[in-house]
Amino acid sequence: MPLFGPTMPTPLIDEDTQEFWEACGEHRLVVQRCRVCAHFRFAPAPVCYHCHSFEYEWVESDGVGEVYSWTVTYRAVHPATVDAVPYNTVVVRLFDCGGAMITSNLVDVDNEAIDAGMRVQLWWDDISPGVSLPRFRPVPIDPVG
Repeated sequence: MPLFGPTMPTPLIDEDTQEFWEACGEHRLVVQRCRVCAHFRFAPAPVCYHCHSFEYEWVESDGVGEVYSWTVTYRAVHPATVDAVPYNTVVVRLFDCGGAMITSNLVDVDNEAIDAGMRVQLWWDDISPGVSLPRFRPVPIDPVG
């Protein structure tokens, strides 16, 4: 079941984000990497923030990272979020892809239990046929080690 209600607007897709959203529809998280300086960047953009090159490639992430920052929203900011409040918004620093940071939501956790450095893994929120959003969930703690 999607995190937010069916009236939540879907992402706007443009020429800079189309390949990203197509990959998400296939349950693949991809991050842009500059072909000139090799810096990773997220969100998708036409130009490298580091060297200003327009040349890039897509690199697939394994979707494991840590909570870098977060906030909790207690007031519905859109009719589709009424049943979801309070909900969190997290910034996840991916362990691969140069530590690229992605803004998303953390599921399967109480908002009060979210901590900086919490290990998380990718989870797909299938909101409609062909449209999937990358969300994250805590990585289970290994009781042995």
